[in-house]
Amino acid sequence: MTKIPTLALAALLLVTTEAQAALTKGRPLKTGQTTTYGAAGDTTAGLSRMYNDLGNGVIKDVRTGLFWEKKSDDGSIHDWDNTYSWSSGSPWNFNGTAATVFLATLNTAPCFGGFCDWRLPTRFELETILDLGNVNLVVPAATFPAFNSGCTPGCSAYRVLPLLWNGCSCTVNASYWSSSTYQYYPPHAWDVSFTDGGVSGGTKTDGFYARAVRGGSS
Repeated sequence: MTKIPTLALAALLLVTTEAQAALTKGRPLKTGQTTTYGAAGDTTAGLSRMYNDLGNGVIKDVRTGLFWEKKSDDGSIHDWDNTYSWSSGSPWNFNGTAATVFLATLNTAPCFGGFCDWRLPTRFELETILDLGNVNLVVPAATFPAFNSGCTPGCSAYRVLPLLWNGCSCTVNASYWSSSTYQYYPPHAWDVSFTDGGVSGGTKTDGFYARAVRGGSS
């Protein structure tokens, strides 16, 4: 059996460790706030936002690698007016209409955007598209233009005229479901408010808004 010299092995481990660190190294995103109140980095710290509209009703977050569903106002499964339950009741499993109607539709072949692994975002994933500099306003919601622009009655989230118009992108000024259960009280799941940026525990049988995401697995 070939033996690797101690120094060579140490160097190999160092290179491997550094390579792994480089793959996982990152920084939190900017909050979106532009008014400073004197705390160091309150408006400047973090990576700038970067989104790509893929034209097929999907937005890619270049920073996080997540793919987000665009919401529309066209009466489709993507309509921003649709609300869903998280669970049908005890034992509070994920079997409400968010699973049986919303995600089931997106993940039925040929599947939305050509992918069949759409899911609800975790609480922390959903918070990544909050714009904390744009809260407590009726219009727009507390998010970025990629998720809230051109939202007019009947608008579609799909690219209609290639390279000229990417359709609308809608966000309700209200709370959206996350996939994260409120561990202390399982009848509730965490929801994220696109009114004021806050989070709370919503009753799983209630109707909340939902936005699908995919990606993010290690």
